[in-house]
Amino acid sequence: MATVKKAGSRKATSKKAAVKKAPAAAVTVKCGNWQAWHDFMPGKPPTLYVTGECTVPPGYKVTLRMAVPQGINPKILLLRKIVTPPARPRKGPPVKVEVRYVKKTSFEYTHVTILPDGKTVKVKRVS
Repeated sequence: MATVKKAGSRKATSKKAAVKKAPAAAVTVKCGNWQAWHDFMPGKPPTLYVTGECTVPPGYKVTLRMAVPQGINPKILLLRKIVTPPARPRKGPPVKVEVRYVKKTSFEYTHVTILPDGKTVKVKRVS
């Protein structure tokens, strides 16, 4: 005669726990060539531009968002790098993608720091 275990028994739950998926492997994203400039040319609103290049697996996207909260120095803009995976994994070699942040502002930033990398670039003034 076979013994039947209840679904809520300890052994049944421990088996379910063992079947859980392993965490996804960490993705390597290398970024560089960061540049920042503030365009004060007449005829359009003052605009801050930040650009860079990232090497990512195929299908991944990289965006920059203003970090919340900002740091203690208001002249240094903190931007957070957000890496978004594709809906379905893709195979292939890593690809270079351009990363861009644009903000209309007359506030004069002196530097931009990209988080979590900690890379800081000086803002060039275009007038």
